[in-house]
Amino acid sequence: MASANLLFFVLMLSSVRVGRSSESLFKLKCQPAVGVIGQTTHISCSIEFYTKPKPVVINTVALTRSGEKKSCFTIQPLENIRIGDSRFDVEKEPSLQLHNTAISDEGEYRYLIRTNLGQDQVRFTINVTAKYSNPIITSVPKEIVNDGAADLYCNASGGYPAGTIHWFDQSNTNWTKSATLQSTQGNDGLFTLSSKLSFQKIDSLWAPFRCVVLNSKYEEEEGGTTSTLEIKDNPENSPSTSSTVNNSIAGVVVIGSLIVGLLIVLLFKRRRNKRAVPMEHTYPEEEKDLNEPVYKKAAEAEEIFTV
Repeated sequence: MASANLLFFVLMLSSVRVGRSSESLFKLKCQPAVGVIGQTTHISCSIEFYTKPKPVVINTVALTRSGEKKSCFTIQPLENIRIGDSRFDVEKEPSLQLHNTAISDEGEYRYLIRTNLGQDQVRFTINVTAKYSNPIITSVPKEIVNDGAADLYCNASGGYPAGTIHWFDQSNTNWTKSATLQSTQGNDGLFTLSSKLSFQKIDSLWAPFRCVVLNSKYEEEEGGTTSTLEIKDNPENSPSTSSTVNNSIAGVVVIGSLIVGLLIVLLFKRRRNKRAVPMEHTYPEEEKDLNEPVYKKAAEAEEIFTV
């Protein structure tokens, strides 16, 4: 009886050693994957041998989401058996690929393979992203006036995960701290970003403004946008107003000059008339002798100044 128990113990020990030896011939490794919504995600995996590499024949592949007991994808190539999500596939043993990636695919997975050299399993994560649309800038009012109040808006949609928007002026000064951001997630899981930058007095020297979309890692996405909004001069200081004022002043000057000239002419004529009056009264009618030289000159002078 004792010998039988000893034999059984030896057999169990040898089987454990064989099992461990078989499982320790290689190690499975997988890199974290980043997928884009609607596209194919590649999950890069490899086999690292502890001993001299040998031909590997995979007979079972099983992929299970963390927290779940049932695998979401299982394949047995030798038996041509495939179970679970058909979007998963073995790309190049032991790497995987996921077609038509969705937000719901994001998470951690447990990947198990069984081969002719034993089995091993590893955990990896899938992160999902979606690029935002090119941001668009609008303003209220539509026509911005220098030194006037203005609200600038920047909108981008269709992105994942939630990102942020930064504002820059023409000198690359960051105005983001003065802006307010609103992030809204739709029924499809995608986000819409809306940022508002307000000014009580905007300066045309700051233009043009541009808004840039940053992803969840604060990395700038390709694209961005630059404001094409024009900032007009204040109407009070506009060239048209200045021209009107100048024309008005010029008109006043011309009219004033004409009035002054007319007054000078009238004053000159009045003085001439005053000079002629004493000569009339100096020589009474009854004492005038028009043939005398004195009276003759007076008459001529009177005729000249009364013209």
